[in-house]
Amino acid sequence: MSAKRIAIFKHAPGTQRGAALLVMLVILVVGIAAILVDSLTASSVKTARQATTAAALAQAKDALIGYAVTYADTHSNTVPGYLPCPDYGGGNPEGSAEPVCGSQNISMIGRLPWTTLDVSTLRDGDGECLWYAVSGTYKNNPKTDLMNWDTNGQFQAYASDGTLLTTDAGNQVVAVIFAPGAPLSGQNRSPDGTAPICGGNYTASSYLDYDTVHSINNSDVATGKFIQGTGSVNDQMVFITRQDIWNAMLKRSDFMTTLMTMTQKTAECLADYGKRNYYWNDKRLPWSGRFYPSSSDYKTDSSYDDESGRLAGRLPYRLNTSDGDTYNDMSSPYYQLQLRSTAPYAPINCPDVPEWTNYYPWWTNWKDHLYYAVASSYSPSGYNYSSYYHYFYGCGTCLSVNGSGQYAAVVIFAGQALASQSRTSDADRLDPANYLESRNLTYINNYTYGHGNYQSGTVTSTFNDVLYCVDQNLNVAACP
Repeated sequence: MSAKRIAIFKHAPGTQRGAALLVMLVILVVGIAAILVDSLTASSVKTARQATTAAALAQAKDALIGYAVTYADTHSNTVPGYLPCPDYGGGNPEGSAEPVCGSQNISMIGRLPWTTLDVSTLRDGDGECLWYAVSGTYKNNPKTDLMNWDTNGQFQAYASDGTLLTTDAGNQVVAVIFAPGAPLSGQNRSPDGTAPICGGNYTASSYLDYDTVHSINNSDVATGKFIQGTGSVNDQMVFITRQDIWNAMLKRSDFMTTLMTMTQKTAECLADYGKRNYYWNDKRLPWSGRFYPSSSDYKTDSSYDDESGRLAGRLPYRLNTSDGDTYNDMSSPYYQLQLRSTAPYAPINCPDVPEWTNYYPWWTNWKDHLYYAVASSYSPSGYNYSSYYHYFYGCGTCLSVNGSGQYAAVVIFAGQALASQSRTSDADRLDPANYLESRNLTYINNYTYGHGNYQSGTVTSTFNDVLYCVDQNLNVAACP
């Protein structure tokens, strides 16, 4: 064998080992690349699912807020602010809100009523239809007693670490929307025929999870506590606060105008009482409304009762005491602002204010914001009225506004709660200090003082009362 052949033979094993290493390296690179591709693909899929979920939740939230803001436009004789009942398989077409859900002020949970909201069948990134919980104080049927921008929710929303997401113990949260995600162990989403479009069933616990760490069960609406998903919980959620609804409502150009017109018409209806006393020239007005000791009397119309000798307080609804003092032509049950219970639903005791029919629903939901003061001369015991001659002489001691004028009465609308005011609890809403400012609060509290100098002016961060004045001829206009 030649030396050349021997040399080649000796180098052959090293060459083979190099080739083998090269093949192994290629395999390793391909494997790593495959893993990276799989990882990137999984990450992309997860990101896409999260984006789908976020978009669906956002669209649902916008639709629900829009429903609340336009509720009075689509439902006659009511006011805005209400949210629909959920769809919980009550026999209505899938995606429709239940026409009635539970008892008054009881919260409810079910699927998002996408048909009622006029949106598509909203699904999360795992293909599941969204779920929805509504506070009993914001659902549209049966309605709560008082719906306005101070109406509290009944829910608390928590971050995944158990941190409360609202600053007032959850009173701000009025609704929660859930993306249930993929089923967890023990959740049975087998179709039962009740939801052919969304699939599955209406058992909340089969979709919404229980956080054992914080003892919060998203499927249990009675607790009013809901938590964002992490670890053993994969529910994703967004919530709606009362501020979300009312801030959107305030963007409507007709909203505050309607409230101010309601205040004016309320004052006109009350002033109309003085035109219907037994004697033609008797312009005396009713006593003001008293403050009950009950913790919730601010909600009920009939609790707005007049009180003998009270010159300042709530704007009254029931005037039985005043009627006996002035021989007014109204009759029992002495509800000055009452409408007829059947068509044409016209005002009973202030027929010269036919517009009252349109504004009565607003008054009954915003009545806790209205206060009334009557001048001594125009009160039922006014000393400028001669019972012997049955003649009324007008102002002797009357009210003024910003130091000028001679007014028979003023009606005050209290604006939104200022930084120093709280209307969270029933007790808060019985206290005029949480509604009125400056001299208005002073004179409303001093209810036997019949010649107060009330305050009107530009809305600021410390003052937002709006006043309407009743002149000596019982005409009503915005106070100067």
